[in-house]
Amino acid sequence: MRIADNIASMRLLLLVLLMCSGVVAQGRLALPPGLPKTMKQVEGKYHILVHDLSDDEAREVLLRMQAITEEYALRTRDFSGQLRAKMPFILFRSADDYYHAGGMEGSAGVFTGAYLMAIAGEKLTPGTWHIIQHEAFHQFAHAVINANMPPWVDEGLAEYFGEAVYTGDGFVSGAIPAGRLARVKESIQNKEFKPLDAMMHTTLAQWNRRLSITNYDQAWAMSMFLAHGDDGKYQKTFSRFMVAMNRGALWEKAWADTFGSAEGFEKQMNAWWLALPDTAGHETYARAGVQMLSSYLARATSQKQTFIDVDALLKAIKNGQIKHHRDDLLPIGLAGDCASIVESLRGAGATFSLEAPTPHASNSKKQSAKAEAPRTTVVCKLKSGSRVSGVFKLQGTRVKSVTSSIQPAPETLPDAPTTAKP
Repeated sequence: MRIADNIASMRLLLLVLLMCSGVVAQGRLALPPGLPKTMKQVEGKYHILVHDLSDDEAREVLLRMQAITEEYALRTRDFSGQLRAKMPFILFRSADDYYHAGGMEGSAGVFTGAYLMAIAGEKLTPGTWHIIQHEAFHQFAHAVINANMPPWVDEGLAEYFGEAVYTGDGFVSGAIPAGRLARVKESIQNKEFKPLDAMMHTTLAQWNRRLSITNYDQAWAMSMFLAHGDDGKYQKTFSRFMVAMNRGALWEKAWADTFGSAEGFEKQMNAWWLALPDTAGHETYARAGVQMLSSYLARATSQKQTFIDVDALLKAIKNGQIKHHRDDLLPIGLAGDCASIVESLRGAGATFSLEAPTPHASNSKKQSAKAEAPRTTVVCKLKSGSRVSGVFKLQGTRVKSVTSSIQPAPETLPDAPTTAKP
């Protein structure tokens, strides 16, 4: 799929962990010296953003950073703590300014141990956001996860969240770009991945000494399997593994006490990846696309704006004609992402439609009065037979929540709904 492959190809710009020196105080933050005088400072829910972007871009950055931080917290809730301070994030328009501030040549984003910084460039792209989401996880983990994570865990989880797709009211995690899926399969078949025991024992110094896209792919593949492999059967075990490390256990003992043999795990993981069809990522991207469209539709509905079909909705999105409450504006950049996902899925045989509400029978007038009126919903039907539906709730003229749920093809098992809140 095009948008997914664009994200995957951007990963060829490898992420670098860089510990910077010469940090000085600037206001309330510890920032590198010599920042351009054009840099401005604004605060979001979880971050203090120092930037030289436009106000609209800065607003989009803070919205996305709030949403991805809440996604980190949701997905790691069994083994992470609470954020106790806002996290500093420096975003540079110019790559030269980023490098002058300490960024290593060839990198585009870094968590230094003190602050997060990245290159925005002329336009914030999906590839840029992959890097930011990856490095921002390192910052989040540094703040709330006590475990001394080995590189395969830290980098694998960062890559997992790097692939997450922003929908306007939240994120959809677990995305599998088609190009990256093919690369992982090829690496397994050609035995290009390290033996699992060797990968697990790779130190941070060894990781950084030979930065390799294959290592990032393998760490991501391991995290994806732990999160979604065999219908999610390893999620609770992984949480126990992380909790054990939080309590001071060395990762080797924590792993042995929870998972047992790495050899058996490696065989199961490789078999799972090789069995995935080339279309394995379609359902996740369908959920993301449906939630994007539903986020726009929810705002329009709150202002009594209607559409005859998805194409009419997409046209209004493209032309900036979606009505909304003044506090519910969606980022400008989301429109292009939405159109790309819909186009890619349609190219793979998916259809999108708006389904009119179905009246619900009620046993009493009291129940009928309390029930929220059914609303028009966005539906995506995949070529596989799976059906993804969007549901949104309003609170007055504001969007309260946006949800997507999947009704799988008859031969597959059900998947849990994904919910995003503004």
